[in-house]
Amino acid sequence: MSKPTPKERPPVRRIDRYELLDQVGTGGMSAVYRGRDTALDREVAVKVLHPHLASRAESRARFSREARAVARLSHPSIVEIYDYSGDGAEESWLVTEFVHGRTLRAFADEAGIYSPQIGALLCRQLADALAHAHAAGVIHRDLKPENVMISEEAGRRAVKLADFGIARILALDDKMTMTGALVGSPNHMAPEIIEGGEADARSDVFSLGTMLYWLCTGTLPFQAPNATATMRRVVDGHYPDLRVAAPAIGSELARVVRRALERDPDNRQASAAELRDDLDRALAADGLERPGEELSAFLEAPEAYKRALPARVVAARVERGEAALARGETTAALDAFDGVLALEPGHPDVLRHLARLALLSRWRRIGRIAAALLLLLLLLSGGLRVLRRFPRPAAPGPPQAVVATPPLPAPLPPAPHPPASAPREDSPPPPKAAARAEPPRAAAPKVAPVALAVHVRPYAQRALLDGVEVGRGEQRVVFQLGPGPHRIRIEHPCCDAYEREIDATQAAKLGELKVPLAPRPAFLRVEGPAEARVFIDGQFAGTAEDSRRNPFRIPVPAGAENPYEGEVALRIEVPGQAPVDAPLRIRAGQEITVPAVVQQAMP
Repeated sequence: MSKPTPKERPPVRRIDRYELLDQVGTGGMSAVYRGRDTALDREVAVKVLHPHLASRAESRARFSREARAVARLSHPSIVEIYDYSGDGAEESWLVTEFVHGRTLRAFADEAGIYSPQIGALLCRQLADALAHAHAAGVIHRDLKPENVMISEEAGRRAVKLADFGIARILALDDKMTMTGALVGSPNHMAPEIIEGGEADARSDVFSLGTMLYWLCTGTLPFQAPNATATMRRVVDGHYPDLRVAAPAIGSELARVVRRALERDPDNRQASAAELRDDLDRALAADGLERPGEELSAFLEAPEAYKRALPARVVAARVERGEAALARGETTAALDAFDGVLALEPGHPDVLRHLARLALLSRWRRIGRIAAALLLLLLLLSGGLRVLRRFPRPAAPGPPQAVVATPPLPAPLPPAPHPPASAPREDSPPPPKAAARAEPPRAAAPKVAPVALAVHVRPYAQRALLDGVEVGRGEQRVVFQLGPGPHRIRIEHPCCDAYEREIDATQAAKLGELKVPLAPRPAFLRVEGPAEARVFIDGQFAGTAEDSRRNPFRIPVPAGAENPYEGEVALRIEVPGQAPVDAPLRIRAGQEITVPAVVQQAMP
């Protein structure tokens, strides 16, 4: 007998009217099979709950409730549910459409789509799907790249969100599966869920924000060596700065991501619909005003779309910057031009605009100085005029003799007019011949300003040229230096300010400058009993009362992977209690307050 072809291969098993053909995936809660609906003769996906979960009546009932809720959803980017096992079945299963394609994780890794704009297009579509679900009262609770499918069928390419509400099949007080794995992915879990709270729409917003960060940068925001360390970072709200991880992201999109990743749910977008609208505005700022059509174009031809995208974004940012200049909005123009230079460092039009702005800034500074001097002169001259109104009294002298005034003589008859040709005796002498006009002096040749690119680590919160702000929140600052000496200054709250005097000749030789800002120490206060003893990395630092009078200075540990953050060992000894030992994560310039007795509350 010949070996059966895949089409003739017998099913693995049968559930109700569905043949399970082969297993295509498994997770902590279920196994997924490619199946066939024998009644309708169509391909389906069958998700079968693991037996240790399905054996519990409460879990089966909750599974059915979630299945009924999700089955009411109808959105092109939500995997459609066809059928489910029902309340009385001994085995819990769910039947959905079968998506031919890859998970978002596999698609991103294999296609290399780590791009801010493409990531925004994908997450914008997911936000639209979530907005539909949230409006129906359905929360996803387990957003991650593995739960997003990219359909790659010809003519049906799309983004599909799966596994809505499946985390709810466990009791609220049972957060662990049989294997001991936390339900949900720590890398994408909202901090309020880690701390035992209930998920809501803002929790889905946070999870989608982690996916957006990952698609923009190629790295997860809270990634750490193990799940415990990852959850600690999520709860602390600490992740690498977006503008450093992805300089080409643009300030609009960076603001959207930062807001979605806020530690406090009240500070995030209040809904997925608000996040979708924020992404629409950020994409429009980069010239992508029809996100649905843009996403379709990308899914149809990913490589061609990726090649054409940077030039489109550059053109949109140049246009936006020039429009801001025309409105007199210099800060907005500089922001747009910075986004251009992140993609195309030598863009000639942008460099020309920046040179003109630098020159204008210098003339404005000179004008302000001249105006101040003029005002001072006016004030001085006004004071002199007031003084002149009050003449000084004459100095007393010797008494003068009184002399009689003789009578005035009679007026003389008028003198005859001299002839017109005869010069009058009191006429001024005739003018001398005009001196030969001097040739005009040649105008001094205009000297183009020199561009000095300064790469700042971690980034420049403020960049100043001769005391005038020329950049904000940038990792790469371009200073335009005209003739003469200049002073550049770079500020960041975590670090000591960097200052340097430089002229155009020196700048031309350097071309660019790398400036790692010197980190400031962190400052630690300990709340609790005044006599509590505090040790940092085994060294006695003082008592809790000492820390409240004068916070302990803790330098960032030398040799850390990130010179602006690190971990120290903190030990607190309270008389009559067991010592508290815990790692303490610090950031440069950070002010930290920890309790002396509650170990779980320490950061």
